[in-house]
Amino acid sequence: MLRIKKHMLLFSMVMILLVSVSSVYADDSDSLSLANGIGSLSVDDIESGPVSTVEDSSHAPSVGGGSDSISSSSNLASGSTDDTVSSWDEVSVENDNDDVVYSGSSSNKALKASGNAEISSSASNGSLGNDTYYIDSANFNEFFADNVMKSEYGNSTLIFGGNFDNLGVIKFTSNNTLITAKDSLFYNTVFDLDANGIVLSNIKLVLDKEFEDNHQAGIYVHGDNITIYNCTLNYTTPVNATAFGIYSDGHHDDFVGLKIINNTINLLGRAFDANTYNYPILLRDTHDSLVYGNHIDCELPIKYIVWSFSGAYGSVSMDTVAAFAADYCENLTLSNNYIRSTVNGGDDFYPTLDTVILYGCSYSLVERNTIISEDFYTQVGHDNYLQGLDLYRLNDITVIANNISVFTNGGKAGMGTAYPIQINGPVYNAKVAFNNLTTFNRGPNCGIYSQNFYGDTFIDIISNFINVTGNASNDGTNPSWCLVSGIEAQDTGDNILNNTIIVNNLGDYKSNAYVYGISYVQNTGGGHTYNIQYNNITTNGNYGVKIIGKVKNSTTYNSTISNNVINTQTTSNRTGASTNRQVEGPSGTNIKNNTNGNPKNTMSEDYYPDWLKDYVRNGSGHGTGDFAWINRALNKLSNGTGFNGAVGNGTSHSGSGNARGNGHGSHDGDVSGNGTDSNSDAVLGSDHDAAPGVGGEASPSISAASPSDSGSSAANPNAYEIDEHDNVVSKSSDYLQLGLICIVALLLLLVGYKRQKDKEEEE
Repeated sequence: MLRIKKHMLLFSMVMILLVSVSSVYADDSDSLSLANGIGSLSVDDIESGPVSTVEDSSHAPSVGGGSDSISSSSNLASGSTDDTVSSWDEVSVENDNDDVVYSGSSSNKALKASGNAEISSSASNGSLGNDTYYIDSANFNEFFADNVMKSEYGNSTLIFGGNFDNLGVIKFTSNNTLITAKDSLFYNTVFDLDANGIVLSNIKLVLDKEFEDNHQAGIYVHGDNITIYNCTLNYTTPVNATAFGIYSDGHHDDFVGLKIINNTINLLGRAFDANTYNYPILLRDTHDSLVYGNHIDCELPIKYIVWSFSGAYGSVSMDTVAAFAADYCENLTLSNNYIRSTVNGGDDFYPTLDTVILYGCSYSLVERNTIISEDFYTQVGHDNYLQGLDLYRLNDITVIANNISVFTNGGKAGMGTAYPIQINGPVYNAKVAFNNLTTFNRGPNCGIYSQNFYGDTFIDIISNFINVTGNASNDGTNPSWCLVSGIEAQDTGDNILNNTIIVNNLGDYKSNAYVYGISYVQNTGGGHTYNIQYNNITTNGNYGVKIIGKVKNSTTYNSTISNNVINTQTTSNRTGASTNRQVEGPSGTNIKNNTNGNPKNTMSEDYYPDWLKDYVRNGSGHGTGDFAWINRALNKLSNGTGFNGAVGNGTSHSGSGNARGNGHGSHDGDVSGNGTDSNSDAVLGSDHDAAPGVGGEASPSISAASPSDSGSSAANPNAYEIDEHDNVVSKSSDYLQLGLICIVALLLLLVGYKRQKDKEEEE
């Protein structure tokens, strides 16, 4: 009897273990079935290798407002980074209906299956589906006649594979053609996009020649609604040759709807001659354009400006070199880009370099970009003239949440500039807010320099962090030219509110040195009115704010300089002491309540202009487009996710519609301010330590945005990992519960067996 019960106990234990194992296996089988379901391909999904995902956030600021992101394409461009790329590998894909094999590098092979039909390898033209075609060097001429795409392949998807060397210009003249590449390299082979609705993606170009037949450009745009996405362009330009990375030429046609998204452009420019031009990106009369998430890095000569205003490529080309140049491109959005220029040589006569220059680009938005201008070529004691963002003759422009820095050892007494932002009138309704502006040189310098020499200027300058270092030597012929100031505003009417400004003069202290936080001291004709309030200013000069009155044909009137915190070389050490004496303005200026701390009044939310409150709460509302077709074309495991849908959640300074910075809070999109808070930041991520010589070492910084801040329409590349993690956690919980049940059952069996055995022994 005891032996039978032992056998029953053993049988029960074995059954419990089998049930446990089978349950676990069932869970794994379900997971496998799910994976197979995602991997089941339609005929549009056939190709090897996944579309690249975006991982480099250091160079790609992201649009705020959502959880998804588009970042820099420095790690995103599909294809090998080597100069030699293998031709198509053989790919075998199975799905529910078809068994398709594509054998690369030879034409007339392995085309897409349709439905349940079988397609043999003898089918022609290398097409994969009714409107998808694979192109390599062997079958290239089947699709192109004299390098112009044949019209019968228009309105289709073209996938390039392998190397294409020294083909010159490839031209596309059919509308709505989608062009992409897998493991492909174009060496001295460039693109002419001469039709509407073309999308060019995942292309890698390596160039070192001049391309006169393509209007000097690696990619020439001549149509409406063209998109250039996720391409890499490395261009070493010939010496003294005109050369561009991307050139959109609408000066006779006024094109619209260009999108340049997530591209990497590296350009070594060597246009040293006065009549040659270098621009990684040049846009002319191309309206409603979006330039988003690109990484632009270039070396350029520093050159004399051609002030004729009629350059070969529009008014903007008075600057013959720049990292980004746009001429009369209305409603331009320049967003979340990394744009850097460095100097590799140039002129000695007023040598000038703009990193970004916009001429006549009204109704435009410049947001969340990192713009860097560096000149290590110009030596100490020599003058140079650098501008990070240079604006000319435009209205209704918004410059918000950018990180702009300029660094050079150039500059000398009364000569040189290193301005993060320069604004040249006529300009109406310019808006500059939440920017982090840092600059260092050894001559005259300003964080923001604006003037109405060419016409009236009306500007809002609000909640910026500005750190300026220069040399206000009075050795020049005109002392006002030796100016070092946070903001020099030679404007018709300005609101300058809630900014944190640090100004450091490298020279010895002089009571009459032109060192100011905010100023109008360089005479410009016309009337001038200023509202300067709630700013936090630190300088090692005599004055915090100075504006001149009636000088020659210039008059300043109806101005207010109040409620500012000002600390200068001559400020009292008593906290809360008045600093009205550190302010100078013409007779009739309202000067009151300026202190060295403990402000008497703070800036309320109501004092912010409506445009800024709307932006902070709602963002810019720009989407980036639909790129899901790239996944479907290149990724055989694609389930249709990826870059899809112009959702356009919009951008905001904090990435979620909240305002932060310079002492105002972040509460559900509300803005409230206290620009006189000495511990406040002007922009998200800024570091407001004092400037060198003013009690500390300045290191202001702003993250141009991380992927977690983004609100673009891109799908989150880590979404699957998150879902998989949740699945693992759920499965682990199920296994644990089942294991506990089994242990309890075994314990009960053992207890019962023990009691039964004891009972039998007693009997």
